[in-house]
Amino acid sequence: MANWPPLAPVPPPAVQSAIPPQDWELYIDAWILLLTLRIEASDAEFTEHASTDESAVTFLTSFYDQLASTGTPGLHTGPKTRILRKLCFLLTRRLLLDAPTSPPDLLGWKYLGSMCSCYPSSSALKKLLSEAWDKHEETISSSLEKAKTAMTKQLAMSSSAQAPRIIPDIRLLTILGSVIPACGQALMAGSDFLDTCCEAYQAHKRDDFRKVLVAVIYVGLTSLLKGPKPNLSLLLDQLFSLKASTGINAPTTKKEPTLLSDLICSSDLLVRLDRYLISHPQKRGQDLLSSLRAYQIESNVFHHRYQKQKKKLDKGKARATTDLPQAEDMHIHRMSLVTQIQDLFPDLGSGYIVRLLDVYDDNPETVIAHLLDDSIPPELRDLDKSEQLPTTHSTAPKHDPFPPRPTPPQISSPPVQPRKNVFDKDVDLADLAETDKLRFGRANPDQTADDILADRSKHAVNKAAIMSALATFDSDDDERDDTYDVADVGGTVDATTTDTDADAKQKADELDLTLFRTYKATPALFARDSATRRSQPRASLKRETGMTDEAIEGWAVMLARDSKRLAKLEDRLSLSVVGPGGTGLMQPEIKPTAYRRPGPKGDGESGSETDEPAGSGSRGREGPGRGRGRGGRRGGGAGRGRGGNGGGSGDGNTTAQRQRKEENKASRANHNRRQQRAKKVARAGGMMG
Repeated sequence: MANWPPLAPVPPPAVQSAIPPQDWELYIDAWILLLTLRIEASDAEFTEHASTDESAVTFLTSFYDQLASTGTPGLHTGPKTRILRKLCFLLTRRLLLDAPTSPPDLLGWKYLGSMCSCYPSSSALKKLLSEAWDKHEETISSSLEKAKTAMTKQLAMSSSAQAPRIIPDIRLLTILGSVIPACGQALMAGSDFLDTCCEAYQAHKRDDFRKVLVAVIYVGLTSLLKGPKPNLSLLLDQLFSLKASTGINAPTTKKEPTLLSDLICSSDLLVRLDRYLISHPQKRGQDLLSSLRAYQIESNVFHHRYQKQKKKLDKGKARATTDLPQAEDMHIHRMSLVTQIQDLFPDLGSGYIVRLLDVYDDNPETVIAHLLDDSIPPELRDLDKSEQLPTTHSTAPKHDPFPPRPTPPQISSPPVQPRKNVFDKDVDLADLAETDKLRFGRANPDQTADDILADRSKHAVNKAAIMSALATFDSDDDERDDTYDVADVGGTVDATTTDTDADAKQKADELDLTLFRTYKATPALFARDSATRRSQPRASLKRETGMTDEAIEGWAVMLARDSKRLAKLEDRLSLSVVGPGGTGLMQPEIKPTAYRRPGPKGDGESGSETDEPAGSGSRGREGPGRGRGRGGRRGGGAGRGRGGNGGGSGDGNTTAQRQRKEENKASRANHNRRQQRAKKVARAGGMMG
């Protein structure tokens, strides 16, 4: 075969709209046949004719250019369009990877970006572009550099009217950078493009234009963390450059949305950076991340996260409607929007304006701006601009699936016999109130207390109501005794511990148990030297407990000094291990309620159950006596009650104890015993004799 039959390019949308559907189907069949011929050719034949087949390159560029735009329904609908898209992808793959010299037009950034927008989330496309980048890196990089330079000049020189023309090109760069991380890294090389985007963001106030700028910078910065060779240093440099241009922490900086604030508030850039720094820690990156988080909190009022709107599934349960609503069925607010636009553009029909409002989310300012800039999409520009809303020509009523039905007649029911009640003769104050009048304030503002007391007209009624209420009151009915509800033994009547204090105490106990478990496992972790403080286990313990190095080391020092606290933690640790399923038997500690005077603290116990210090005599033998004697001569121990030191032992505290005893007698007499008896009698529910 000498040469392949040429491929005709895809016509523009204006020409496609004039082609009949039957002829368009023939065009698609011819394209499928010629593409199949090139794809199924042998390697030798393809190598011979691919370099001279310019018609295929022209067709592919026109096809993806039209397919990436939204105004070409002929390439998006139909049973054969999917086959055509698949064949175009296969031919592109063969031209990029199998041809001896790949066409430069197929390696341009516009063609690759259009392919990425036509095949979203395609793993085959990502694999193809990755292989094409490895094979033709210089050509694609050169095309990206030219595009970045041209885009920088357009952003620097563009006005508000020219901004919408740059948006499609920036979107193609964004999509290409998201599919090929190397392309995003090429966009972030240097600072000209980033600085120009920052200035353009401040110069233009259009939301769609700002979103496009934020998207391309986000894709470029996140691509620096992807690929086999992440470039964290360049990412931090670019973020520092954005921070410096924004003027964070400067006293003269105006509080307004910036490119950096929109970037960190509307995307997950800081989350990605934090995740990367956890696996690759760096002091410079951690400091920058902390400052950006503080700036994010200050700028949250200006931005919101970009969330993809979920499409609502049409289940076919709504009423059938026409393409345009009837004029009388349209909401009055929608009609006011139509009249606002018609005041400025009287030549436009109401139906055409309604279609514009549907596209631009009922925003008349956006519609007017696009009409003034002449930036209406081609599919709306080709419509009839004098189209009016349809009017009702028939007087027949519309079909209502739920027409009103007459109410069925009421069925007479037998009269209900009045029921008798024991409270029928009681006086209800609500029935005596006047319900036919509504008053604000007092019913009779001139009436005084003396007048009310002197009025005896309702005395009998009020007295009857009081006596009825007293008759239902049972004075012998006592409330439930909740003295011991707090704890099984030794509970208090009034619990003063609030939920907040209980939660704080529980957290402190859990923290002590965590520290003690670590202390038992590795005591060297609490050493007070610099090597231990810089170790990874110490850092993990600090993150787990939220404590500083000084607090952790001080906790260990105080624990070593307090033997009782050490014993308590040992008991708690053993109980937590014994518990089923890993949960400890954490029983509440109930302290004794009886008063115990603190004794002298020595080498032994800090206090005892007796009121006198150890070593005092008793009347019994060698042990603590249980009687009420004044102490034994043999000095066997302290007596219970008023037993003091016995028989002439050489204790120096005897004189002081006697003096204290006389003082207590003189000051309080026997009142303490009386008060305790009164409490016991009251708790038992009796009366004092």
